[in-house]
Amino acid sequence: MGSGSRIDHQHHLVATTAGLTIEAPANEVDLMPGAQRDLIDQALQIQARWEANNGQATLEEAMEYWGLRDRLRHEHDLWNGHGLIQDAEREEAEGESPAFPPRASEPPAGIPLQRAAAQQVLDEVLEEHQASAALAVQARDRWPAEPEAGFVDDFEAFREIHDAAWNREIQGEQAVPYLMEDATGGLGAREGGRGFGVEIEFDTDGDWDDRDEALAAIGRDLHEAGLARDRYMHDYHSQQHAGYTDAPNAWRLESDCTVAGEIVSPILYDEPQTWQNLATVCEIVRRHGGGASERTGGHVHVGLHDYDHDVANHHRLMQMYDHYEDVLFRLAANRSAPESRHRGTQWCEPNFVPAERYRSLADVQLISHGLAVNLSAARGQRSDHGEFRLWDGSVDPAVIQTQVNVSLGMVAAAVRGGSQASRRREPMSLGRHRQEWGPDQRLTVRDLEANSISFRRFADEIFHRRQERAQAAALYAVTRWQQPESQGW
Repeated sequence: MGSGSRIDHQHHLVATTAGLTIEAPANEVDLMPGAQRDLIDQALQIQARWEANNGQATLEEAMEYWGLRDRLRHEHDLWNGHGLIQDAEREEAEGESPAFPPRASEPPAGIPLQRAAAQQVLDEVLEEHQASAALAVQARDRWPAEPEAGFVDDFEAFREIHDAAWNREIQGEQAVPYLMEDATGGLGAREGGRGFGVEIEFDTDGDWDDRDEALAAIGRDLHEAGLARDRYMHDYHSQQHAGYTDAPNAWRLESDCTVAGEIVSPILYDEPQTWQNLATVCEIVRRHGGGASERTGGHVHVGLHDYDHDVANHHRLMQMYDHYEDVLFRLAANRSAPESRHRGTQWCEPNFVPAERYRSLADVQLISHGLAVNLSAARGQRSDHGEFRLWDGSVDPAVIQTQVNVSLGMVAAAVRGGSQASRRREPMSLGRHRQEWGPDQRLTVRDLEANSISFRRFADEIFHRRQERAQAAALYAVTRWQQPESQGW
């Protein structure tokens, strides 16, 4: 067996585990009872809120925190010896202020229960928390002190890339470059990066008989190319229920009632084999009359293994989405559709992002399936992932690769934090540019500079290399600003 990844039944990703591929877990391997994890999650969330508030705890927070502490100590004997309460109790004995919310009153004691199992719970939570913190530092360290010159400061470099891509598109050439090696600048690397996965929806030409024949041929060719383990069309979400692996032959053809079908990838990393396999999958679909239509979508899943219980990470990601929503929906649009129009938001509704920070992971999990960005799988574990659902479908591997790069870049930028997040301007909601500029047309150089500034800021914020910025700029050049469906075209 080759290298593999520890995964759950939800979707792609997280902790690389050499020498093992878990192919079909019925459920997530979880050593901790849900009730005990919930207590720990609640305590960690209160700590995070308290620390974010300069060490000030409300009476309600203090009461709740000490109640949780005593429940864990008396019901599960969790705290002592693990660094969560031991230091606080030592400081209390020494007369110092403990590093937790002040005691407001004596909470009631719980009932002793499952001490050994609960000890194992805390050991795992602490290990995951420490690993996540280390990975977050690694993400910040990967960003160079002096990134390559960006598009905000070098508009002429952006314009040159933009115009070249536009000209290639007009001449029927490949407008968006496809990269076979080091395509993500380390963001999707197996070691130190994030796993990702794609779902490629497609439609076919002809009637039902033609569709069935095309689907059978696609399934056969995927199997014969060594990309799928069989030639069959599986039920909707069967890959999710079967369990995910990073095996290169684990692509799967599935049914989808809204389109002809979809192909679900295994867990992927930025490696030449990944990009060769993606190109082969797209070529097989095209070979048998499959392609993107006005209703096909493309979903990109990205690991959140270093987000942990820190809801600030999730909030920064959603703030970034909110600020660049109009840019994202432009990049997401199927440029082959009539008027390059996005498929619509029925299955990827724009997210509402509150101004105040999320209070807990329960708030984050409300960012659910059916929204442009879906964080319902955010549970504070290393198996967490986010799903970018706003992308339109495509069978152009270069477009899919760009969608992956943008998704990876946003997730990493949120962990990294940095100065951009503190300088957020007003949200750039879907339709803003089209409202201000009207339908797209060939712009003067001065107008292009003004019209593209949001994209150029976005590219500079999520990418430190010119290579990824140039790829995204090429996609920007051949797409159009979108507007909300309610306003019509």
